[in-house]
Amino acid sequence: MLLAIYWRQNQSKIWWKFLVVFIIHHQCIGTGKMEKLQYNFSSKTNKLSKFGITAGVVNSGNLEILLEKHDKVDEFFIEVNTTVPGFAAVWQAVIGDFVAKYAVGACKFTINDCGATPAIVSLRLRQLYELAASDNQNNDYTNSRYLELNARERINALVDGGCFTEIMPASNKIVSPHLGQLDLPVEFDDGAIIGTAKIAGKPVYIASQNYAFMGGAVGEVNGAKLSGICLKALKDKVSAMVFLLDSGGVRLHEANAGEIAISELIAAIIQLKLASIPVIGIVAGRNGAFGGIGIVSQCLDAIIVTENARTSVSGPEVIETVMGVAEYDSSDRALVWRTCGGRHRSIMGDAFYSSKQISDIRQKLLELLDKPTSFNEKNLLDEYQLLEQRLIDNQNSRDGIDVWAIAGLSNPQQIPDLSDSDFMELLK
Repeated sequence: MLLAIYWRQNQSKIWWKFLVVFIIHHQCIGTGKMEKLQYNFSSKTNKLSKFGITAGVVNSGNLEILLEKHDKVDEFFIEVNTTVPGFAAVWQAVIGDFVAKYAVGACKFTINDCGATPAIVSLRLRQLYELAASDNQNNDYTNSRYLELNARERINALVDGGCFTEIMPASNKIVSPHLGQLDLPVEFDDGAIIGTAKIAGKPVYIASQNYAFMGGAVGEVNGAKLSGICLKALKDKVSAMVFLLDSGGVRLHEANAGEIAISELIAAIIQLKLASIPVIGIVAGRNGAFGGIGIVSQCLDAIIVTENARTSVSGPEVIETVMGVAEYDSSDRALVWRTCGGRHRSIMGDAFYSSKQISDIRQKLLELLDKPTSFNEKNLLDEYQLLEQRLIDNQNSRDGIDVWAIAGLSNPQQIPDLSDSDFMELLK
């Protein structure tokens, strides 16, 4: 009650809001401890074809499972790391039901749980088994929407079929060194998938952010993977470096390490640009590109956006907190998309627009791979002058619609309602 009173009396003071959130966090969840459970079950030897794969993701009400080989052919071993202690009997019952239905001898499952219900646990166990038993290596994503795919599926949908080779995969278990110290669940790939591939036969290196794990936020390991793949691309002189960006910025749980990782990533990108290796990004996911990743997106040679894309340095909620709701209402979704959405960014010349279909995004990516790039002092000065003029032209603008009108677009208020094809025709 006292916290609520002080909140109302001091809500204009930003530092007080953060203090209250900090106190509530530690009172509610800071004393919780991760619980580790281990079970052995007798089972017939498996006939699975794939190992070192995962199913699910670590976020609220969900879990991630990693499948590995076990050295005892007639035994199934499973380890559970959960944020919700005290349910050992329930875990044993759910896993026992799964083992009774499937041959999983010589298998080891490791679960990172974030409060999944028994129904979700059963679903993920079956999902992983069916994935491991499947011989299908090349799913057809031609008619898929980018937004609906997970981080690995997005890579496989954009590159030539079956050519993606992951570097530092989940089976390596290189996880954040910080989250465990805070009794928070980890993700086996720390939310970043990196590797080598080909697009239209051209060798590229590619990185994809897992939007579902901590909002795609960057931490120490996650950031090291992103900057590391850039340095490898520089060393191997590949045709391009491609980023599938989908992140709210840096993890508050490891903020210092995350901020350093962002600076190292930007430095690596600049090295690629100086070496005339194209660096292309795609922002078409659920989280957009905000914070440090928003800055990274504008350091690339080009970014591809869709209607649902959003990119900015500060997120809408941050702007509202600092400037006040009268200045910027983050709950006004239409306003958010008019000021940092994909259509706004493409009108301003900051991005290349595409429809949401995988086939169209891939085609736009192919076009950019063939487009020559240059990075020099003259280009930087031209960009600076462009931004300076943009500030002068829009000093009295209050909305994206005002900006579009100044850019010379007729009927700017109708732009959000246009179809993708009509909007792309307008951009010509």
